[in-house]
Amino acid sequence: MKKSICFFMIFSILIIKINAQEISEKDNSLLDNFIKSKITIIKEKIVSDTLARVFAGTFYKVDAGFKFTDDMTYCSGDLFVIKDGALFVLEGRMDSMLTLVSLVRTDFYLKSETDAKIFETALDKIYPISDLNKEYKEHLKIDDKWYFIRDKFFDSKSGYIITLDQNSKILNISQSLEAISK
Repeated sequence: MKKSICFFMIFSILIIKINAQEISEKDNSLLDNFIKSKITIIKEKIVSDTLARVFAGTFYKVDAGFKFTDDMTYCSGDLFVIKDGALFVLEGRMDSMLTLVSLVRTDFYLKSETDAKIFETALDKIYPISDLNKEYKEHLKIDDKWYFIRDKFFDSKSGYIITLDQNSKILNISQSLEAISK
């Protein structure tokens, strides 16, 4: 008897949950139209000679906003690249930024201080430094890696680590809070 009652209660709850999750086509359409009318998308093309010297494709910063009351709330700011008719979403800063690496021009080499300045300027265009962190900005080469420092993290310097092959071609781009530890 207890099993029957438990089964009946569980079955009833499932039926109620299933019915509660259904949205009528009319309500769904009203909700979709309302939400779409409140969304704003701002697309900004990032134009830079140095960016074009380092990376292939056209870069865009896209901000999506939602205006529910009188104020606009922006919930994201993403970077997109269009190259050869394909859309790439630039990943967040992490250990390996494979999409960004795949967009490095085949004729770009990171050999000299001049190349490093060009790369740094391109980096500034897609990942700008806040005014508060400009004092930490520097770049240096240690062995087969370039370090583009953007900030301080406790006793470490944080920024981008660019790993090169023996011909100074970029193999990997990563971002680390502890790019250079003291």
